[in-house]
Amino acid sequence: MDIIQLRNIKKQYGEKVIFQDVNLNISAGFFVVLRGESGAGKSTLLNLIGGLETSTSGEIVVDGKNVGSLTGKERTNFYRHEIGIIFQGSYLQPQFSLFENITLPGVFAGMPEAERKTKAEQLAGMLGITENLKFLPKEVSGGQAERACIARALLLNPKIILADEPTSNLDEENAKTVLEILNYIRQQMGITIIIASHSRDVLEFAAQVVTVRGGTVTSELTNTIATQDSQRVENDIQRAV
Repeated sequence: MDIIQLRNIKKQYGEKVIFQDVNLNISAGFFVVLRGESGAGKSTLLNLIGGLETSTSGEIVVDGKNVGSLTGKERTNFYRHEIGIIFQGSYLQPQFSLFENITLPGVFAGMPEAERKTKAEQLAGMLGITENLKFLPKEVSGGQAERACIARALLLNPKIILADEPTSNLDEENAKTVLEILNYIRQQMGITIIIASHSRDVLEFAAQVVTVRGGTVTSELTNTIATQDSQRVENDIQRAV
């Protein structure tokens, strides 16, 4: 089943056309990698899927809903619950603790405080950062901050996670762990993972590779869906980083 459909999408800024005539289907539960040179438009494509930008023309269908038909309020509420976003560079509010950062989407969504607390603690436990919740982002490692970003993206139980270069600021070991965590989440929760990345390491997890080049978007299935030893990944998650 396709959870995302892009139909005849065109995106331009002023006179500059980023891409056009884009048709793309993404199946539910897939690990998808967006590839392309800097400036090719992969982050723009990610933003269109996530509702952070609107297309110049064409239709975007997410989980069976044509988002162009939604009112502003409906659109905000739909994307808030449908899609979790991990921004580039472990983007956390520096003045807030990891716990406060993780629960922030719940505040905006009107989630009761007790529910926010319970959910954040559950996610922190799953991701191995329970002992770090009281600390500010500057007081933890890059790997721990990235895990907090993942927890924040999961707080409202989305069906899709979008990540823009989630490993760009991490060393090789922590980068691999973050990718394994995302794939573990895909396996355990059935969440569709879409990552824009330059890293070649991410390709080993990809069931679908989408390439943005020269104003066009092409898609290729890899014929494999990465699986993991869940216990090993859980052990890796619990390592201090």
